Amino acid sequence: MTELRIVALTSYGAHTALTGGRLRRDNLLAALAARGHLVTRFDVPARPGPASAARSVPVASSRGFREALAGSDVVLLGDVFCLPAVPIIRRSGVPIVLDLVDSPYRLVGSAPRTTVPQRLSALAGSAQLVPVMKLLYPLVAAVTYISEDDAAWDAARVRRSPPTHVVPNGIAAPLFELDLVRPPVDGYVAWLADWTYAPNRDSLRWFVDEVAPHLPDDVLARITLFGAGDPWALHADGPALERMRTLVPFAGFLDSLADVYTGARAAIAPVTRGAGVNNKVLEPLAAGRQLVTTGVGTRGLPPSVVTNLRYATEGTEFASALRSMLDTAWDPDRARAARSSVHPLSWDRAGVLMERVLHDVVRPGAEAATSPEQQAG
Repeated sequence: MTELRIVALTSYGAHTALTGGRLRRDNLLAALAARGHLVTRFDVPARPGPASAARSVPVASSRGFREALAGSDVVLLGDVFCLPAVPIIRRSGVPIVLDLVDSPYRLVGSAPRTTVPQRLSALAGSAQLVPVMKLLYPLVAAVTYISEDDAAWDAARVRRSPPTHVVPNGIAAPLFELDLVRPPVDGYVAWLADWTYAPNRDSLRWFVDEVAPHLPDDVLARITLFGAGDPWALHADGPALERMRTLVPFAGFLDSLADVYTGARAAIAPVTRGAGVNNKVLEPLAAGRQLVTTGVGTRGLPPSVVTNLRYATEGTEFASALRSMLDTAWDPDRARAARSSVHPLSWDRAGVLMERVLHDVVRPGAEAATSPEQQAG
């Protein structure tokens, strides 16, 4: 396809932990650059959130951004917090694509509302969506989501929704290169998450209260937590949490996912809220490891993937599924089938799909010449 000059604005940069959001931005932009497009990236100097939303405006107003915009074909906004910059960018006449990934309405709608502070936080989140999704969201030329479910969730709540497209995440290529060999019998049960992200802390709180009481000490002690942030910085206390802190080790953040899964007997992803498709559900399958997740964790996944994992909704069911998984002998045929089910999910393919969306908004309705390989992507 013809080379595009892309200006990318994102809240995920060097200031952000290597979270799922940052992994998507880094890998997607790298895939576009590898396909021959010129990508000029600007990172808002704040973690994704209200602070980055406010700071996106001065970034878009800066001389460097304006100069890059003047020579660009399309602008790619890397997250919802960049939307306040849309009115400034639109003055240039350059089309804008928003990579929203997951549904803000579903994410806010799934927030816990048990306590007064939680209800106030959820109310504030809902109020913030009004100007963002009702006024700014309709101004972009197209929106990309991680799944059809997320696109449909927002489309039902926004009257003037832009055209939407699905660009799934990719899986780290080294995971597919791991030998499908029997995992260590005494290996740990890996639980990966960005512990600075509220939905992941909510999942841990659910596990502490609803799952851990149904697990003996020896099973609980096999779980190892990985990721950025402090998983135990919970606004909670009590014997259940203290038992988890005592028995469950925290290994911190590891650069190599392959290293994490090489030492793992299996993995868990107790996802209780959020939106989109979770890479922490897909990656263990690519690495040849068994997995237990929740019904929320299966959201947006094709049936071919869901059949290759275990999932449960209630805490007692999750505990039972985890114990059953540890008691089940490793099956090489099942491991190969699981890897095969997620094999199409690559960052190269995500780059191809995003490339098509960008070309379409630059030249609406134009039939761009593609190679057989691109057509197959």
